[in-house]
Amino acid sequence: MITDEMHWGLGQYAAAEAGRRLILEQHTELRRLLALGLVQTYASSYDRQAGSAVLRALVARIRTTLIQHLRDEEAVLLPLFEQQPGGLRRAQSLRDEHARQRQEIEAMAALSEAGSADALAERFDSLARALFLDIAHEERELTRMEALPRVFEGGRLAAGRRALEESPAGRAASAAG
Repeated sequence: MITDEMHWGLGQYAAAEAGRRLILEQHTELRRLLALGLVQTYASSYDRQAGSAVLRALVARIRTTLIQHLRDEEAVLLPLFEQQPGGLRRAQSLRDEHARQRQEIEAMAALSEAGSADALAERFDSLARALFLDIAHEERELTRMEALPRVFEGGRLAAGRRALEESPAGRAASAAG
């Protein structure tokens, strides 16, 4: 029999898993945009005018995508981190990293509006490389969480997780995933 507490656990588990998938999908889109931008930084060395215009447009798109991603990541991960032992430190680290990333993307957006093509290309190259590393690090963390078992181990939540995994929907998700 599934109790109200198990329903809550299953709902939390499902929401956390959906959030993890959203983050991974956003990483894919950010990687794609960053790669396109890097191509433009190299292309701008041949045709400064065309490469610079495309890079400036990409910076605006990347800024919008990254800011939304940071919001979503905070909405999904901060509550999960705060439930774990040592999670408050981890949550603060995430906040600090996101503050740095917001500051960097805003500086690059300002440079894209008023700076030289060479300065923009150089700044973009540096930020893109840093974001690629950050994304890879985050994905290693998310992969290690493997459907967030550390958050849901122990007591009633573990029972809810097992019930979900053993349900027809859970088996179907495992087979598809």
